[in-house]
Amino acid sequence: MDINTILLSALTGLLGAVIGTYLGAYFINRKDENKIRRVREIAIKGLDIVKKYAKNNWMYNNAQNEFNNTLNIAEKRAVLVCLHKIGVPIEMPIGKIFDAQNIQFISKPIDKDEIENMKMQINSGHCDHIFFMDIDTYFTENTKIKTIRNIGKKYVAEVLSKSKYDFKSKVVTYPERCLNIFSHGEWLTILVLHDKVVCPTYFDQQTGCSDAAKIEQLKQEIDIGLWDGYLQWDYSAYKSMEVQTQFAEVATNAYKCAVKTQRDGLYAAQTKE
Repeated sequence: MDINTILLSALTGLLGAVIGTYLGAYFINRKDENKIRRVREIAIKGLDIVKKYAKNNWMYNNAQNEFNNTLNIAEKRAVLVCLHKIGVPIEMPIGKIFDAQNIQFISKPIDKDEIENMKMQINSGHCDHIFFMDIDTYFTENTKIKTIRNIGKKYVAEVLSKSKYDFKSKVVTYPERCLNIFSHGEWLTILVLHDKVVCPTYFDQQTGCSDAAKIEQLKQEIDIGLWDGYLQWDYSAYKSMEVQTQFAEVATNAYKCAVKTQRDGLYAAQTKE
């Protein structure tokens, strides 16, 4: 076999590999594009169903039956997380398993312009990365934090708002039998929150009663997640942190006293000399 035959064979093999790789990548990319185009169409179809009900100034929950009957389970699993993230008010039932077969919408007015904005986001490809996200994990996690926040707001409404604070003795008087309205698990959830909010901040200095405006603000803060860290903080870990902090403060103060004593002693000795 001469050198020309060898080179031709090698060149043919290389060209075949390049063409094969290119065509393979092309068809894979084409398949992915078709897949994402199809799921965008599903999301748009769902939004168009909701948009129809905007004509009569109806709520999202008026559209939920047609939404559930038109989109099958597979289609809803592909787009639900995306729809929720861009603003569709999907209800996350407390204490229940999320049911993809029977999606519930919150009773919120449908804004036609808002729907069009959602469709534009989807068509532009800005939402492609959140399609096909696991709905069970996503909605279960959101349901859990919503449940915890509701327990926190229940504590604020039923205990803190009905308590009184004595600014002289710095003692809080709680409503009778307030322990009975919470389960043991609920109390474990709100213990850290309880430690943080039982303070003069939420009480009127003249009457000692709770300040209605500040109580309402606290509930709003819980709703938007500002207190999530305290509501999810294990109470044992929290108390352990407090003990460590107190020990560190005692150790720091002891060290400062020792340094001051030593410095004073040296100064006294130098003055005596």
